[in-house]
Amino acid sequence: MDQAADKAFRGRHWTLASASPRRAELLQQVLESFDIRVSHKPEPVRKPASVEVEVWPVCLAHYKAKAVAAAVHRAPRRNNKWGVIGADTIVELNGRIINKAPNAAHARRILLSLSGRLHRVITGVAVIGSDQTHLLSATALCRMRRLNPALLERYIATGLWRGKAGAYGIQDVADPLVEIISGDITTVMGLPVPPLLDILGRLK
Repeated sequence: MDQAADKAFRGRHWTLASASPRRAELLQQVLESFDIRVSHKPEPVRKPASVEVEVWPVCLAHYKAKAVAAAVHRAPRRNNKWGVIGADTIVELNGRIINKAPNAAHARRILLSLSGRLHRVITGVAVIGSDQTHLLSATALCRMRRLNPALLERYIATGLWRGKAGAYGIQDVADPLVEIISGDITTVMGLPVPPLLDILGRLK
């Protein structure tokens, strides 16, 4: 990234529209400082039939970012240039979106459905600035290892499945449940850093 682009995105007041600690950790690799603000506006829960699977997480990311951007726009600040970053991640298996598990029993069923199988992790990102909007989608192809009953129950007992698409986090345990076949690990973790850097570098 050239110096002009670096100055353009670092000179803004940034807000991450996500409560995910992992996304915050990833964004710290990119931005020196940012606020965290989560919209409590109810999100759409069902994908319309007219929307492609790959587009759906981008729609959700944009929805989150727009809700937070409305509040950021009204807030007084020294710097008139601001930016909001929203993200959403889904797991897709044979065309079916696998959502977050509300309880341990549901998490167990999700993990058994993924056991030993290829699936896609798709993360959508929306970057809304005071003067422009950029959207991106990144995909990783993953395979979950075959889960024997003991491994499955150990993971369920950790509670690490809570709040995660597909009921797992690739970084959760020392011996990962999932192998990335193609794509970037930051996509699976919830904030695809390489394409995000490209977008931020194009800000004026």
